[in-house]
Amino acid sequence: MTRFPLSDRAQNAALLVARLCLASLFLFSGAEKLISMSGAIAWAASSGVPVAQLAMPLAALFEVTAGLLLATGWRAREAASALALWIIILGPLFHQFWKVPPQLWQESVDSFFHHLVMFGGMVYVAIFGPGGWRLANRKG
Repeated sequence: MTRFPLSDRAQNAALLVARLCLASLFLFSGAEKLISMSGAIAWAASSGVPVAQLAMPLAALFEVTAGLLLATGWRAREAASALALWIIILGPLFHQFWKVPPQLWQESVDSFFHHLVMFGGMVYVAIFGPGGWRLANRKG
């Protein structure tokens, strides 16, 4: 594979920024659920999530944990794989643009394709790894 003509340091810095950007959504979403758990449970229940009172705290913990792993680079491949599965299952479940009324179509289709973009980013990290700047590189 031909490398982009940047130094190793610049590539590692870029990969760190990319991981932080990918992780930010899950850190924010998980923290938002933890801060407003009753609202998250109500939203999930109204969206048809079974056992929302159990599912939402678990979802929040998963998002925060996976986001932290991705951000730090420690076990990033595993976190990205789990998040990719999470995204590819939940995206089509919650953003069914083919079922919404015309006035909601654009927002729903945008959300659906945002999920595909996130899925692609997670697959990329899962396959190619987090880069050189990660917690796993720390010694002692």
